[in-house]
Amino acid sequence: MTRHLLHPLIVGAALATAVTMLATAAVAQTWEYKSYKKDGKGGTYNKDRFTVGTIAVEEKDGKASFRMVAGAVDACLRGEVPAVVTKTAETTLIELQQTMAGCEEIRYLIRNDGSGGEREVKRGDAWKKDGFDHGLTPVK
Repeated sequence: MTRHLLHPLIVGAALATAVTMLATAAVAQTWEYKSYKKDGKGGTYNKDRFTVGTIAVEEKDGKASFRMVAGAVDACLRGEVPAVVTKTAETTLIELQQTMAGCEEIRYLIRNDGSGGEREVKRGDAWKKDGFDHGLTPVK
């Protein structure tokens, strides 16, 4: 009889552990990203010269972090950068929370249908598209 009473307790504890693990599980998503290169020292970005890499967001325990792997990455984007992720049925918005002084405010507006998106930079109080095709298609 004791064995029958223990069994529901063990099953209940295992179920509670599984639910807790799912609630704190990391959710990650990765997109292809084209990182453009400058012409010469201090030059302008060239739309014909880019490295294909990835950007990724991982959400865990209510916090999100952004990571870029795309050739020589600017110091502001190296390692994990805190981010705020806002999702709708149509888009995923990733707004970077820069921790280093002097870094541009950047966000990525990605279409959930897999057709790409835009990289935007903040100019004054407005967000402006940077004018480059960064790909921003899901990595499978």
